[in-house]
Amino acid sequence: MTGNSNEPLEDADLPAGTDELLEDVGHIPTPSGLSANKTDSPRRRFWRRMFKNPLGVFSMLWFLILLVAWVWPELLATHDPFKQDLTFTRLYEGPSSDHWLGTDERGRDFYSRVIHGAGFAFRSILIAMTIAVGVGVPLGMFSGWRGGRLDRAIMWVNDVFFSLPIILLAMAVIIILSPSLDNAMIGVGIAMSTRFTRLTRAVTLQEKEELYVDAARISGLSTPTVLARYIAPNLLSSLIVQAAIISGAIILIGATLSFLGIGASLDDPDWGVMLNRGRNIFRTEGIWQIVPPGAALILTVLAFNLLGDAIRDAIGRDASNNALTISKRVDIAPSDRPHRPGALLSVRTIDVEFPSPGKEPVQILNGVSLGVLPGKTLGIVGESGSGKSMTVLSALGLTPAPGRLTRGSVQFDERDVTSLSESEWQEIRGKDIGVIFQEPIAVLNPAIKVGKQLMEPLLLHTELSKAEARQRAVELLAEVKVPDPERRMDQYPHEFSGGMAQRVGIAMALACSPKLLIADEPTTALDVTVQGQILDLLMDLQKERGTSIILITHDLGVIAEVADRVIVMYAGQVVEGGLADDIFGRPRHPYTKALLDTMPQNHHGGEGDDLAVIPGVVPAPTDWPVGCRFAPRCQYATDRCREEMPVLEVLSDGVIVRCHHHEELSGEAYAGRGEVSL
Repeated sequence: MTGNSNEPLEDADLPAGTDELLEDVGHIPTPSGLSANKTDSPRRRFWRRMFKNPLGVFSMLWFLILLVAWVWPELLATHDPFKQDLTFTRLYEGPSSDHWLGTDERGRDFYSRVIHGAGFAFRSILIAMTIAVGVGVPLGMFSGWRGGRLDRAIMWVNDVFFSLPIILLAMAVIIILSPSLDNAMIGVGIAMSTRFTRLTRAVTLQEKEELYVDAARISGLSTPTVLARYIAPNLLSSLIVQAAIISGAIILIGATLSFLGIGASLDDPDWGVMLNRGRNIFRTEGIWQIVPPGAALILTVLAFNLLGDAIRDAIGRDASNNALTISKRVDIAPSDRPHRPGALLSVRTIDVEFPSPGKEPVQILNGVSLGVLPGKTLGIVGESGSGKSMTVLSALGLTPAPGRLTRGSVQFDERDVTSLSESEWQEIRGKDIGVIFQEPIAVLNPAIKVGKQLMEPLLLHTELSKAEARQRAVELLAEVKVPDPERRMDQYPHEFSGGMAQRVGIAMALACSPKLLIADEPTTALDVTVQGQILDLLMDLQKERGTSIILITHDLGVIAEVADRVIVMYAGQVVEGGLADDIFGRPRHPYTKALLDTMPQNHHGGEGDDLAVIPGVVPAPTDWPVGCRFAPRCQYATDRCREEMPVLEVLSDGVIVRCHHHEELSGEAYAGRGEVSL
């Protein structure tokens, strides 16, 4: 067992004889074995932190008292809060054994009225918070998810309402409807919804970029389902903290409106009303009539703020920190090149562009074609920024907004899918097409157990019951060589090492027996030993299932090991393609040759010599040269290369190449321009 591996120890990775060794020295917990012990659940950890915080304990106790005062006021109150005793000696009576906090100007028990005032406070919170959350959260999620002009328009309107004083909005609603605390809270709820809109939008913008959201979209889940299952749970902690703090503000605003005489009725046991009455008589009767309602109001607002802080501190270390935003459908110019007969996936001359404010759109992909036959593996290779992943995303109808597919056509299983709607794509993704992403842990939702995530595509795309889906999920984990699959089903993603998490990702991609499996840099985040295991697993599964594979990577060694055909991409174009043996045995494009020269096994220098590198970097789309896009980095470039864009040509052995000087580089006779057959 090597000592430099970053992979946590897995049960399946233990060398022979380890079981006996562990019996001798006692149980040594490993990341995969921790859950066998009684672990500290997030819920238990949250409550432990809350009870360790003295201010959090105070706020929870005060909140509990107020809750009882609202739901069962008769348990705490000693008198009817509306019962009057107009006997002269009973007016403004001080604290006594009969009236603990004295009486008011009508002889009503002051203590009971303060207790019943909690009900008005909670009713204010209930009305205002229902409106604030009910309007603000969906609006913020929708705005953050859609983006673009609609997002800007929503946020402009939101900012206008955000800038208005809350009491002013409440008074406007009162004028339109009628003076009452409930109507005032409608205006407060509208004003507070702007806070929730901002918060929800910010979290949605962040979460929709996560790979596990991409995986959910590609598995075929609808947008509302993705928002409900993947975005909303990650909003919960932030919303709880925000709601606790805003609840204190709502109580204070409600009391202010009642104090001004435009909230609760003057006979209601509302804290603001009691403060108003106490203000009117404190010069003659003293300040006592202000103290109980004022103290209740201050303590309640303070408790809600402290509760929000305590919740934030308790969940801060456990809270998880965007699915692709799909571009709108536009008119797409058809491809002038026929699709390859028999290909499972055939992409022909697609162009993708992104708008540039005040300028011409920026083209990201230019005339890209590819195809993969049933049961075969196509490798797509190139440096970062070459357009590999963008090509596949666009072929799957997932062009990230504001990008647009402007030309070309795509066929899947001999069906034209170029202009399918999102709902039509959902019938294909996840069921007929599976995707394995680069970051195995990032693909999995950290808040949901692995088993539930595995079952999701099965329940969505098959007729299996929950019990059958669970059994099938266990079988899938066993199929991808995850040890103890039954136990692993009930674990969270953080309990898996990188290698095991990638196996789970493969199991999810294979759940519905897809015809095509797209592996986007599936081994980059893993160490060399685990890389080999994952590649062997993919090849074994391909042989067993007859699945076609598109393997996206910058690692030529991986491509050489598993691919039947290869295309090389650079700066949004295909520059070379053909059978893997032909590409690696005799590269015809300088870029392919340069990539091969950078491989350590192809280093032919002396000891101490530096490995070969390609000078410069892949240019940004806005910096693409007029001629050959590789010319600035190419040692064979001439003036013709810098001034004239080369076209794809087909050589006599079927290899395609985009280079003016491929004959000089390879010595291959030019066979004339023909049909590209990837």
